[in-house]
Order: sequence, then C-alpha cells, then structure tokens
Amino acid sequence: MKKIKKYIELLLVLLIAAFNFNLILKPLNLVTGGNQGLAILLNHLLKISPALIILIINIIMLLISFFTLPKQTTYGTVLATFAYPFFVKLTSNLKIPIIDNYLIIYIILAGIICGVTGGIIYRLGFSNGGISVLPVVFNSYFHIKIYLTTFLLNALIVLLGCYYFGIVKCLYSILIIFLQSYLIKKVLNYHK
Repeated sequence: MKKIKKYIELLLVLLIAAFNFNLILKPLNLVTGGNQGLAILLNHLLKISPALIILIINIIMLLISFFTLPKQTTYGTVLATFAYPFFVKLTSNLKIPIIDNYLIIYIILAGIICGVTGGIIYRLGFSNGGISVLPVVFNSYFHIKIYLTTFLLNALIVLLGCYYFGIVKCLYSILIIFLQSYLIKKVLNYHK
C-alpha cells in the first residue's frame, strides 16, 4: 500500500510539473536545462511536439540506463519516463494570459514549482529520468563528478536558449535554476 501511495504522489507531482511546463516555461521560452529545455529548443527549431521530444529523450536515456547502470536505478525512472510526456501532452492546450508587468511573478512561480516538484521526486526515491541519466553514466564509467556533468550539460542547453531567445530569457532561466536548486535542497532536508 505504501508503494502505491508513492507512485500516486509521483504521478501528481509529474502532473504539476507538466502544468508548469505548458503554462509558464514553454509560452515564455524559458530554457532551464534538462529535458524541458531541450524540448523548448527543439520545438522552436523543428516544430516537433514538446511531449514527443521529451518522450524520445526519455526512452533513449532509459535504454542507456538499462544497459549501463544497475537495474534498480533504471526501474526508478520507468514510470516518469512515460508519465511526464503523457502529462505534457495532456496539458498542452491549456493557456493562461501572460501579463508582461507580472513577468517576474511567473518566473518566481516557475522556479518554485520546479524546485518543489523536483525535490519531491527525489524524496520519493525516483528520478525524473531524461538527460539526468548521463551524469550518472559518466560517473560510473569515467569517474567524472555527477554535479560537474550535470552543470555542463545544463549550461550548454541554457546557452543555446540564450542564443535563440535572447539574454533576458537566459537570465530569467538562470533565476529559475537557482530557485529550483535551492528548493530541491530544502525539500530534501525538510525533516532533518
């Protein structure tokens, strides 16, 4: 019963993350790294559905994880691999009006949602999958620190976002990343 509760919580958190993606991040072209950032970039460049991009990236990374990492690591990402892109597709037609005068409020809200949902996913013992698998693989085989690979991958994605969407969007994305990192740490240390 406890395991089922964890999976239900994971699904609810992924649904909230999908709302955040479709209501704030995607309409404002905020490239914050990871799958979400890649989905926004590739959607802009190739006009492919963000949900499809996220699903393809997730499946590729799931296969890499399956063949290179311990099976327990892979099993924890299977549900998120398919549920998150499904929720992104499910919520893709939802829109809210973006009022320029309140842009900073949207940015802060997006950062809070990214941080809290990310922290809860990790606290539940899951991973959101996607390109976050690569740093674990590089650490296992090449002994490159996970935080370094994560930083470099996300920095590259954010810089590409900066190139395509401009410096202001880039600075907003960096603010979201800082809020996200801070709140993930707070959520993970909540009971300590």
